[in-house]
Amino acid sequence: MKTVRRLIFVLVSVCALMACAKGAPEWSANVPPPPDITDLVNKATSPSGLATVRVIVQFNQPVAFNDPAFLKTLQDQAQARVRYIAAVSGDTHVYSLQLPADQSAEPVLHRLAALPSVTRVDLDQKVKAQ
Repeated sequence: MKTVRRLIFVLVSVCALMACAKGAPEWSANVPPPPDITDLVNKATSPSGLATVRVIVQFNQPVAFNDPAFLKTLQDQAQARVRYIAAVSGDTHVYSLQLPADQSAEPVLHRLAALPSVTRVDLDQKVKAQ
């Protein structure tokens, strides 16, 4: 009797799981692939000919990370327009930089890294993956 109950329980469970399971959606041949987000981020230029680049800046000491005077210091050092976006942690913050579309971000990253309060500066790679 116990074996029959267990067998019925297993069969009901399997049937319930099969009823809930969904197959993979079939893709139509006429549907274009999704856009390449990497290209969209790299080519995100405004009508003024400026490209926006996000950078992650890690500081080695406490700073007023979104204070207008501190942002002006970052802007002067980067020689680009700087806007605060968000905190990643207590000492790491994300900023956006507006650069001419034909200018590489590397020199700007090196200039920001030269600040005494900065430990490290990197391009925000996660923005490309989203």
